Amino acid sequence: MILLSTLVISGCQSSKKKEAVELVDLDAKMEWRIPDPAAGEKPRILFVGNSHIFYNNLSGMFVQLAKSLGKGDNVYELTKGYYTLKKFANPEDSVGAKLNQVLTSKKWDFVILQENTSVALADNVEEEMFSYARTLDEEIKASGGQTAFLLTWAPKTGAKRGLKQYSCKELQSELTSNYLAIADELDALVIPAGVGFIRSLEEYPEIELWDEDGQHPSPAGTYLAACTAYALIFQESPENSSFTGNLEEEEAKKLQKIAVELVLN
Repeated sequence: MILLSTLVISGCQSSKKKEAVELVDLDAKMEWRIPDPAAGEKPRILFVGNSHIFYNNLSGMFVQLAKSLGKGDNVYELTKGYYTLKKFANPEDSVGAKLNQVLTSKKWDFVILQENTSVALADNVEEEMFSYARTLDEEIKASGGQTAFLLTWAPKTGAKRGLKQYSCKELQSELTSNYLAIADELDALVIPAGVGFIRSLEEYPEIELWDEDGQHPSPAGTYLAACTAYALIFQESPENSSFTGNLEEEEAKKLQKIAVELVLN
C-alpha cells in the first residue's frame, strides 16, 4: 500500500545566522548507528518526505530490492512535494494530520524521515528542522518504531550563498553534519544516501546520479539510495540482488558496492 502525493521539492532560507557547524570529512571511514534490532523478514516501514523520495519511486525500489533478497514488502509511503518536517509535524496541516493518524493508529518498525534539503541547510536549522524532528521522533517511538533520517544529497553544482559559491561536496558535508547532530541527540538512525552520492561521484564519475535539474535523483541515484537504506536497516549487503532498477547490471553492482562499503565495512 502506497500513500503518495506528487509535486516538487522546494524550501526557504533564513537571514538569521547559525553557529558554524563542524564539517564532516566525507572521505574518511564512517560508522553509523546500528538498528536495535535490525529489520527482520517483514518489517513494517514508513517513508515520509517529499519529491526526493517519490522521484523514481524510492520506496518501490526499496521494496523490489528487499523482495529480491527474500524480505517482505510491508512498506508504505507518505510524501508531498515541498514538504518539510515542520509541516509533517503539524496536526492542523492536512498531510501532517494524516501522518499523525498513521503514527498513532499503527505500529511501525522503522519510520524514515526526509527533510527538505533547503531547510536542512538553512541558517536556522535548529528552529526549522531539529525542533520538528524531535516531535516526530517522539511520536515514532510511541508507536514502537525506530526513527531513521534519510540523509539526502546536495545539489550537483552546489549553491551560492551571498557572494560565495559552495561546491556540492561542501554542502554535502554540512548536510551530513546537521543530520548527524539531530540523529545523535535522538539516538536515531541515519541512512547516508547523500554521502554515497559523493563516494560514487569520486569512484564512478561516469554514473549520473542526479536528474537534469541537478537536485532530484536520477534512477541510478534512487537505486543507490535504496541500496543504502537496505544495507542500513537490514544490516545486510544488497550485493547480488537480481533487482537492478532497470540499470545495466554492471552499473547496479557498482552502486551496491558503494552502499556496502559505506554502511557495512
